[in-house]
Parts: sequence; C-alpha cells; structure tokens
Amino acid sequence: MRKAFSLFIILTFIVVQVAVVPIAMVIGFTNQDLTQAELLNKVMPYQFGAFVLGAIAVIILGNTHKDKNIFERSEKKSPLYATVLWIIGGTFLAYTSQIIAGLINVYVLQNPIESQNTEGIIDMVLSAPYMVILVVVLGPIIEEYVFRRAIFAELYELMARMNKVVAFLLAGLISGLVFALAHWDFTHIIIYLAMSYTFSFVYLMTKRLIVPIMVHMLMNGIVVLLQVVLKDHIEAIEKLQSVAQAIIHLF
Repeated sequence: MRKAFSLFIILTFIVVQVAVVPIAMVIGFTNQDLTQAELLNKVMPYQFGAFVLGAIAVIILGNTHKDKNIFERSEKKSPLYATVLWIIGGTFLAYTSQIIAGLINVYVLQNPIESQNTEGIIDMVLSAPYMVILVVVLGPIIEEYVFRRAIFAELYELMARMNKVVAFLLAGLISGLVFALAHWDFTHIIIYLAMSYTFSFVYLMTKRLIVPIMVHMLMNGIVVLLQVVLKDHIEAIEKLQSVAQAIIHLF
C-alpha cells in the first residue's frame, strides 16, 4: 500500500513539472509576438497553481494511509524541543555542506560558480515576487515528500537489512542523483548530493519528515534573501574585493 502511494507521489511531482508545458505551447502559439520573458511571465501563474495543487496532493497522499515507513513508525521520534534544535542545526549543516561542496565543485572539479537553475529561479522571483512562496514553501514540501519519503526512505528500508550505513549512503546517492536530474543541472551535481545527504541525515536522525522540509525551506529562504534582498550589498562587496585584488597586484 505504502509503495503505491510513494509511486503516486513521484508521479505527482512529474505532473507538476510538466503541467505548464502544454499551456506554454498554447500561449506561445496564439501569441507569437511574445518574447521569451513575456511568455514566462504569462506562464508563471499557472506554474504557481500547479505547485499549490501538487503540494496539497503529496500531503494527502503521504498521510492518508497507516502503513508508515521505517522512520515514521519508529518509537524513537525526536521530541518537540529536539525537533526544533535539529531544524536549526540542520539548516546550519546544510548551508555549511553546500559551501564546502561548492568550493570543491569550483576549485577541484573546475565547474562554473553560477548555476543556471539558481539564476533562473532568482530571475523568476524578481519578475514575480509571489513566486517566492513557490521557491521557499511549495517546492520544498513537494521535493521532500518525493526525495525523502518516496525515494530515500523506501530505498533505505529495502537495503537496511544488509547494512544501515551502506543503505544510507546508497539511498542518499540515488535520491541525490535523481534530485540533480530533476533540476537538470549536472555541473553542480556534487552540491545536490551534499543537500541530499544532509536532508536525508536529519530525516534519519529525527524520524520526522517536517525536519528536512523546514531545513529545505530555510535553505531556499537564505538563498533568496542573499540573491534578491541583499543583491546590491553583495555586488558592492564584490566590487570592493575586485579593487582590493587590483591594488594587491600593483604591489
């Protein structure tokens, strides 16, 4: 029963991702003079609606059956105070692991700093501020139900009979690779894997899906805050760093 609901959750995620494609095609065909930016602005309300319905759907699908996974049927769920601490600590851990993975990605793997996926999301938020709800709230809810409950937890339970550490590493790896595939961003795959292991770790430790959901929300919120609200300040700091480097090179 649970595996069927997990499959439906994954299918819901896929439907949400492609739901606006036919709408965009119709709008583009009937308004051929639209620029790409104008077309995106017209499509975004439909995308927002799809994510609202998707979030509602996965919550219902994930909570209408009593056949819980290995984590959620555990009697060792974290109490409320520990859950709050794990959310705070998990956010710090997620941000730290993202920074470390980012440095490895740039300086070891020689991949670009910029992520087209992140830049596209920020442009979307700048064009339509209400889309911040999609990025910070709706997206994390859907993705954690998919990648933590429907994929990671199912794989972990399937493999945990062998070795729990191996089960965690393999389940986290597979869910992380699928996560990167869903975002279609393979040059930053190490960052997606870092996030996958972090979110999976806090889920494993607390046995509560709300924890990786909240950590994911806070992570996305921090990124939006840094990239949108503090954008001018960051650009000013980068200019000062460029000037400082130029002065250093003179000497």
